[in-house]
Amino acid sequence: MESSTPTLNVVIVGGGIAGLTLAHCLLKNGINFVVLESRGEVHAQDGAALGMLPNGARILDQLGIFDDLIEGVQPLRKCYFWSEDGELIAEDDSPVEFEKRHGYCSAFMDRQRVLEKLYSKLGDHRDRVLVNKKTINVENLPDGIRIHCADGSVYEGDLVVGADGVRSIVRQSMWKSMDEHGLQAEVEKEKTTMISEYNCIFGIAPATPGLNPGEIHRTYGQGYSFLAVIGKEGRVWWFLFTKMSRKYNGSEIPRFKQSDMDEHVLPYLSTPVTRSVRFSEIYERAFFRNMLALEESLYKHWFYGRMVCIGDSVHKMTPNMGQGANSAIENCAMLANYLAKLTKSPACKPEDIRRCLQGWQTTVQPRISGIWYSACDLTRLETKATLKHKVLIYLLPYLLGIFINKSSALMIGAAKLDCSPPPARSQQGTVPFKDLTPSEEKRDSGSRGIVLGALLVGFVAVGWNWRRLLV
Repeated sequence: MESSTPTLNVVIVGGGIAGLTLAHCLLKNGINFVVLESRGEVHAQDGAALGMLPNGARILDQLGIFDDLIEGVQPLRKCYFWSEDGELIAEDDSPVEFEKRHGYCSAFMDRQRVLEKLYSKLGDHRDRVLVNKKTINVENLPDGIRIHCADGSVYEGDLVVGADGVRSIVRQSMWKSMDEHGLQAEVEKEKTTMISEYNCIFGIAPATPGLNPGEIHRTYGQGYSFLAVIGKEGRVWWFLFTKMSRKYNGSEIPRFKQSDMDEHVLPYLSTPVTRSVRFSEIYERAFFRNMLALEESLYKHWFYGRMVCIGDSVHKMTPNMGQGANSAIENCAMLANYLAKLTKSPACKPEDIRRCLQGWQTTVQPRISGIWYSACDLTRLETKATLKHKVLIYLLPYLLGIFINKSSALMIGAAKLDCSPPPARSQQGTVPFKDLTPSEEKRDSGSRGIVLGALLVGFVAVGWNWRRLLV
């Protein structure tokens, strides 16, 4: 129940998925907040898409948002895996299996739709979300936090949460404060953390013959991969991932223009996305296209003083796994859990805030780091980056069951809100959730053994075929 006398004031910088989800989580816990969004509207159409998976869906269900999100959305049902020659490698019904196990369907939807629902469901509290508020500086004060915006306005609170993406001004302010307190070496190391090895051309297309609603198609090529997700009425969200000629660091990461995209896509237009569909058939129908470099970063410091970062500002992962937004949603739930404990203190002293944020980081960082590594490795698997990845693709038909079980195990270890009971839907699956708690601070040390064991079984089952593996 929302408290009438909040004892904690939180300023959230960024009104994206993470920022608005955190707003809901804080509201649920009776914690006061304001959201500062730099753009002129909260739910601008940018063409991006979002995959909703059970670990994120359960939290949105607790917030009363999940049903609104999936209304009229096509649940995913079937996955197909293709070679670059258009030959079917394997297929499965993992989305259906995940729903049976965990109670939630997997679905793809426009990012704008999610933002619209998150914003509208704030109801009378929508006035706490302020647009055209570009943050330019954050002061970390002994007794609070002060945020300066480009329009001259100033906001104060007990702490600030950076939900402002890969170029987070809150993170930059954290680095500045760390530097002032003698942590120059840590700051310099963090400034070189972000890299980019892959780029992505992505877009949305209307119905395309040969692609059916509820299907996912993944194509594995040497140095590239395709992903096509088909939604209601055949709407296609598509992605072309390509390895760049070199690895870029930090400020070197390139920005692309329309002409770069048009030139880059030419060698792939005739490449199969399925046995009967060429990439050109999707690309030429697209009413939205964009190209960007895929940043990858996993930072050591998720907070400093009264400043804390969530989502892409601390763990930017490649999108192949669909866990970027879902992991950010988990961040929000667990951060709200810890801040709710902080409100029980008579005063928000610096040491109280530090202990609170340290407890949050210690709990969520190992889990999210494990997801981050898996997502980045999946990008390399799908582009056959190494011999190991080529072997895994070759053995994919024999490993699907193991990979489904691994994905399932990852989902059930998710965070949830402590202030609300688990939704009935989350308890109806055949594999119940095992909530993330402060005692679960280590990543699964057995995951590598599972993969190696699967490889051994696969080798025994199918033998070696070096010519095919090394093509």
